[in-house]
Amino acid sequence: MRCIAVGPVAAGRHRECSILIPKTVPECLSCGACCFGGHDRYIRLFPEDLARGLPDHALHWDGAEVFMAMTGGHCAQLTLTDAGTLACAVYDSRPTACRAFRAGSFECAMARRHRGAEAQRMTSGPAPLPDDLPAAGVIDAMSPGRRRVPGDRA
Repeated sequence: MRCIAVGPVAAGRHRECSILIPKTVPECLSCGACCFGGHDRYIRLFPEDLARGLPDHALHWDGAEVFMAMTGGHCAQLTLTDAGTLACAVYDSRPTACRAFRAGSFECAMARRHRGAEAQRMTSGPAPLPDDLPAAGVIDAMSPGRRRVPGDRA
């Protein structure tokens, strides 16, 4: 493993290792962390990307610019396989940005560090609900502040 420290180092002080990257580049871990972004303009597409035949439902147009469609904070083409790993539904026609992203790179390590937990939640299923949740109910629009629960009479 090699260490990549992030941030400044004071003179004479050792740099604490904040990211470990394998010396050999691994195959993609199928973690999906690189597919997560915080906005709809995360993965910009170029004319050559469109020429690869990406399906219309995979695209998000913003004026004259086009991006990969996002859902739930990640690329909409990130799918959960039967084996429980994440995979790209359009891998063979994936955009230039995705083709340039290298497994095991500094960018890969940063994506895993910052977005890995979000990707992990996709593969682990829904989180269990706490036992102390209030009873299910419906807000009554006709009576502000009143909440109806199943079985109540109006």
